[in-house]
Amino acid sequence: MTFKRALLCLLLCLVTLAGSAEYSFDEKQLWKSMTGREAGQELLKLRQRNDPEKFATRFILFLNQGRTTSEILALLRVVGLPLKDSEIEQMEMLYEDLVEHNMLKTGYSLECRATPGTRFSLIFLNNAERQAWKKNDDEGRDALTEHEKKIVDNLEGRLCVWAAKRKIHLGGPRFIYERVKPILSFVDKELD
Repeated sequence: MTFKRALLCLLLCLVTLAGSAEYSFDEKQLWKSMTGREAGQELLKLRQRNDPEKFATRFILFLNQGRTTSEILALLRVVGLPLKDSEIEQMEMLYEDLVEHNMLKTGYSLECRATPGTRFSLIFLNNAERQAWKKNDDEGRDALTEHEKKIVDNLEGRLCVWAAKRKIHLGGPRFIYERVKPILSFVDKELD
């Protein structure tokens, strides 16, 4: 371990002791410097200390930093899925305050839904979806082509319910098939 990495790890330990729902600029930088695997190992330490609030805030902090798909998958392989119920509950309480809704910038979205219990999913967007979503936000639905409307509708479905691909269930109850069966009949498999 290099001196710089050791110093960063020491800083992380000190900052982690300081407070759970908030983090300093230095801690943000530290988490930004971590690989997905390293961040996952730090999250496991928080899980072992039975600190779901810190786990949730640092998990969200990691995602808010615009990570690559491979970094996110590396983190998830280390922490394992589904996340613990206590971690999901903390993420629910922190969701509106901490989550940056930046799917156009990052290419993914952390979604919180009720099924009736709280569940979290991570949804990945491709370039066509990002462009159509941005156009819809900027110019409105009337400005979209028919193909762009299909893309936005399919993406909205993935954000809310269905998705065989490019959606990861992080934790919480899954939808009951009978509830989603009518919705799934409208899925455009070509767009997934």
